Amino acid sequence: MIRVGINGYGTIGRRVANAVQLQRDMKVVGIVKTRPDYVARVASSRFSIFVPDESYLKAFDDAGIKVKGVLSDLIRMSDVVVDATP
Repeated sequence: MIRVGINGYGTIGRRVANAVQLQRDMKVVGIVKTRPDYVARVASSRFSIFVPDESYLKAFDDAGIKVKGVLSDLIRMSDVVVDATP
């Protein structure tokens, strides 16, 4: 099983995550979000959420969105990381 991390969950990141989920030999380890918005809330029901660094943790905690770790954690847990940032 290939573990895929996705850095960024905008238009491209969402498409990549959906495509990975359709593959039998791949699994989305998590996605990186910078804002605790409605997209992050919806995504948290499907994927583990990671943030770029510790400075983002409080905002997600205040919004009630559980964060699994930071980008460096996601990188360590992944076989492949897709950078879907601008």
